[in-house]
Amino acid sequence: MKQPIVARIAATAVGVLALAAFVPAASAGGVNQSDVAKLTAYVQDNGLSCMGCHGIDTKLVGPAWTDVAKKYQGDPKAPSELAKRIADGGSGIWGQVPMPSALATPAQAKELAGMILALDPCAKGKR
Repeated sequence: MKQPIVARIAATAVGVLALAAFVPAASAGGVNQSDVAKLTAYVQDNGLSCMGCHGIDTKLVGPAWTDVAKKYQGDPKAPSELAKRIADGGSGIWGQVPMPSALATPAQAKELAGMILALDPCAKGKR
């Protein structure tokens, strides 16, 4: 008996989710994969174009987000400064290629800053 395609997709999805529960949540760089998944889902769900210029742990046009997290490690002003930089854009900190402004709302920028800073593997347990 043939199963409807929707039933097969649902069964596959349940299996993948069950398997994911048993997979360790760390990448080679020590960044928690659930933090990575949360950040990339937020970017996609909000229609943001961040990933066109920034990689999680690879420099593209702009810096890798793990490098941003490391740079601001331990800086109490980092969340607000990074949120402002995301919302307002600018250049000079990571090179001369400017980051355009208004790609994220101030509220989105604040959320993104928190998620980017959480990617610092050295900061785990300090937050």
